[in-house]
Amino acid sequence: MWARGESGIAYRDREELARLQDRRVRALVAHAWRETEYYRDWLKAAGAEPGDIRGAADLARLPVIDKIVLTRHPERFEAQSLKGKDGITLYSSGTSGYRRHLRHDARAVLQALAAGRRQRLALAEYVGRESGYREAVFNREGSVGGQLRAFFETRTWVPQGVELRRRRFSPALPFAELAAGVDEFAPEVIRGYGSHLGAFYQWLAESGRRFHKPRAVVYGADGMPPAQRRLIGEELGIPVLSTYQAVEALRIGFECPARAGFHISVDQVVVRVKGAAPGERGEMVLTNLWNYATPVINYQLGDLVTLSDGACPCGRTLPLLTSIDGRADDLVARPDGTRVHALALLAPLQKAPGVMQVQVEQREMDDFLLRVIWRQGEARDAEELKRRVEQVLGAAAAVEVEEVDAIATTSAGKVKSLISRLEGR
Repeated sequence: MWARGESGIAYRDREELARLQDRRVRALVAHAWRETEYYRDWLKAAGAEPGDIRGAADLARLPVIDKIVLTRHPERFEAQSLKGKDGITLYSSGTSGYRRHLRHDARAVLQALAAGRRQRLALAEYVGRESGYREAVFNREGSVGGQLRAFFETRTWVPQGVELRRRRFSPALPFAELAAGVDEFAPEVIRGYGSHLGAFYQWLAESGRRFHKPRAVVYGADGMPPAQRRLIGEELGIPVLSTYQAVEALRIGFECPARAGFHISVDQVVVRVKGAAPGERGEMVLTNLWNYATPVINYQLGDLVTLSDGACPCGRTLPLLTSIDGRADDLVARPDGTRVHALALLAPLQKAPGVMQVQVEQREMDDFLLRVIWRQGEARDAEELKRRVEQVLGAAAAVEVEEVDAIATTSAGKVKSLISRLEGR
């Protein structure tokens, strides 16, 4: 039922979408006040009541909720009347440093399923159709996507020929075995973690072997190194798109085919950027408008993003995030004790000549290890990388450069671009 309206939601009048979002904000805040201990205390501490919150703009008047509070005390956020009702508890992989779990009610999860059609419609511009195609999914057993798929399959029915023909491949498989499976299945779309897909296609390109090329590659969950995205999109000629979601909100946005950024599903979420004007980068604050089992309001997700107020050339009216730049708590300590965001160090390293992928490990305040995958056939200048680190962190930083064929993934199948061994120092 919900999916029927999805073809037009991304093109609706912006004022109409804003009114819809405001109605859902009012309903959510009233529900959270009635049903949860935490939000009653939260609003009272701010000197507010549900009637004071008339729409999305009023959320900026309220305190921001730190991720660690929800992580440590999820029971205080859960709606009393929905405990024990149909739904699913999702478990995050914890690559951001926190192992989180969050209860979603069945209505919210099924609405997220329907909202996925927006991304499929964008993807159809490359695949040629919206349904019935073959899709290979590279994800681990027990991933959030896998948990949701199992939930959907027990509660929905999709006619044959409309449902996608999916096959899951473990990201732990050797690349040669993974490539053989993809060649045999011949999918039109491949989905997976950005870091893993980037490394896989780099290996394919350097192997010299013939391999099946899908009509599109879609990544989420973590980022894809820019050099590997260029390799897939420009050198191999495979369109690359991304999606944006979190365990706290299942449909935040999807990448526009016009490559202008990520369209935000404003009927699903409220996204604002703390302390930043449109076009400026800042920390994202998130509200999930659909999940009533565990309301998430004014939540500091931890991502650094840039919000645009401009129109998109694709014609969609959903607002745009023009960039998603990593996590606000990814900090590198300088030898002098000051700190800089990881992007200040990673960006110049990723742009260095010959670099395909790089991981920074901070072993001590003044000791860094760079694990580097070099682009095949190009010059490898480790001294240039050391100079770039020195420009950001100062001459006191000792830097070791290690050439590697692959960068190890976490247990969730993702790659961390920054590893700190300082343990809170």
